[in-house]
Amino acid sequence: MIRGFRQRAERRVLMAAEAAVVGELRGLRARVPQVGGALAATVDGLVLAEDIPPAQTGQQRPEAEPLAALTAAALGLAFRMNEATGRGAFRELLIHGELGYVATYAAGPAAVLTLLADDRINVGRLHLEGRRTAGRIGELLAEAQLSAPPHPTANASPPDGRPPLDRRRLPLERRRRGSPAPE
Repeated sequence: MIRGFRQRAERRVLMAAEAAVVGELRGLRARVPQVGGALAATVDGLVLAEDIPPAQTGQQRPEAEPLAALTAAALGLAFRMNEATGRGAFRELLIHGELGYVATYAAGPAAVLTLLADDRINVGRLHLEGRRTAGRIGELLAEAQLSAPPHPTANASPPDGRPPLDRRRLPLERRRRGSPAPE
């Protein structure tokens, strides 16, 4: 029961930040016209916000939900690769295909930003704008979480024995520090 309430409270926090996150995504696409789509998602694969325009003739528009799920799967592989090679905390993932790029950036401890870019983009500019926007999205989500009113039982230990939510590390932070995920 408490767990379900917390999940709903976390969703409300994310929804409160959604308009500001959409604004960031649109701003990025306005600054860098070669970015054809932008998606902010949780590390678990849930869509926070998207700015993916309708497909042009001869192209297929990626759907937000499957893209968020694929991002979460790719993120898991990227974390394992980072750990296996000893390269430190995850920062970004870049995939270069025949027709363009898919870039994923950490956006705070619990979210990621995925960008779809044309093949003609300047990759340095993609990284500059992607990192900047991901940082801002992370800040927006942190601000939304701080401004959310606490629930009276927020500090009570849930019946499953895990620590209270405010003392648990979020998924990216947990992975960065190498601690196991709570069950």
